[in-house]
Amino acid sequence: MFRIYVGKRRNCRGLVELSLRFRCGRVDQRASTNLWIPPVVPDKAAGGYRGKGVAVSACNGVPGCDVIPADASAERARLMRMMVYVEEAYFALRGKGIDRGWLADTIDRFNEAERPRLSAGRTVVTDLIDDFMEATWSPDCSESRTVGYALMRRSVARFEEFRRLRVARYSLTVERLDDVSLRALENFMLREDVWVRRYPRLVSGAGLEGLTRARSRNTVNDRMKLLKAVMNWAVKTGRITGNPFDTYVSGRNVYGTPVYLTLEERRRIEACDLSAHPKLALQRDLFVFQCCVGCRVSDLMSLSKSNIVDGELIYVARKTRGESPQTIRVPLNRTASEVLRRYAGLAGDRLFPAVCSRVCYNAAIKEILKLAGIDRKVLVINPLTREAECRRLYETGSSHMARRTFIGNIYKKFKDQRLVSELSGHAAGSNAFARYREIDSDMRREMVESIE
Repeated sequence: MFRIYVGKRRNCRGLVELSLRFRCGRVDQRASTNLWIPPVVPDKAAGGYRGKGVAVSACNGVPGCDVIPADASAERARLMRMMVYVEEAYFALRGKGIDRGWLADTIDRFNEAERPRLSAGRTVVTDLIDDFMEATWSPDCSESRTVGYALMRRSVARFEEFRRLRVARYSLTVERLDDVSLRALENFMLREDVWVRRYPRLVSGAGLEGLTRARSRNTVNDRMKLLKAVMNWAVKTGRITGNPFDTYVSGRNVYGTPVYLTLEERRRIEACDLSAHPKLALQRDLFVFQCCVGCRVSDLMSLSKSNIVDGELIYVARKTRGESPQTIRVPLNRTASEVLRRYAGLAGDRLFPAVCSRVCYNAAIKEILKLAGIDRKVLVINPLTREAECRRLYETGSSHMARRTFIGNIYKKFKDQRLVSELSGHAAGSNAFARYREIDSDMRREMVESIE
């Protein structure tokens, strides 16, 4: 027997989702159907209130007739086909081997079977991205990688919806991808925030939701590189025959000179009295510790007491652990050890108390630097305009400044990329590392004096 439930939460289009409960023998499971209908509250005489469940047997022979509006005949028909599919799957197993989550898996298989496919020889780009993400995902994948591909997919889906404003049945397929369409996709990403404000339809629907702000050229370049990685994978696995990126020339990322704290400025932050701001005091300690060990913020937030062994911080960088895992060992200096002693009595295995979020952490760093008087002027590149701007140092504060501070000050003293890379986790000859190398006035003077 089936029972239909109607959700209370509405999606961005104002629709509510149906869920299905299946009971037969010892099996009693409930799962979402991914079927969305306009919200209605059934009359008491017709079978109860929304969310209470409507028995199929009470629907006059039409499953779900009490909760599905008359103008949603397609959803009603699909729900009936789903029930037939579930029943057939159940009787095929004869009630054996049905584990927890069986109904949800069965509904997923039904939805996949009914998923509209294009004619043979045509591949939808978003489908290809989904296949790539599913095939290459592993528990070792970093959060930044997963989020990056998800955001890239959302932009591609919005671009497809943007084209449907003019061509109702437009579908972005691999066969349509060429230099012209790739450049159009790139230009759309650069102005995506503008188009989203102008056409709210672009954020209405599954896979399209979410806030969008102005993006830099570097961000768009990185997303196009992720799409290129998907196409490379599709060619290698035989899903497509040609790579549309073979003739596409991607943009070049532009970075300014890395901005980091001097040791004197870091010590001023350590000595800053934040007794009136206990939350900032905690985040100041996190920032100072990060300046002393050089880890990324994703690693900092996941450190535990087991990462400290014989006076060293030992960890595997989350960003690269799925591709080229490398154990990083950083001896703790006096400052880092002092920070750890303040939280030695913390219950559990965590090294530090949890902070609310990375966004709040970055905002707190700016405030801490301002309170500590770290206000010297620095020249930075505006990521949107790519023009040089003069700003106060505290305005550029972020968690990654701590990593730059660690790398920049060590490289300034020892001038050996290989040694610094062992502490930072950069690969030998890394292009990313080159951005941290700043040839300052002292180094210039030493180089000139060396030829006297």
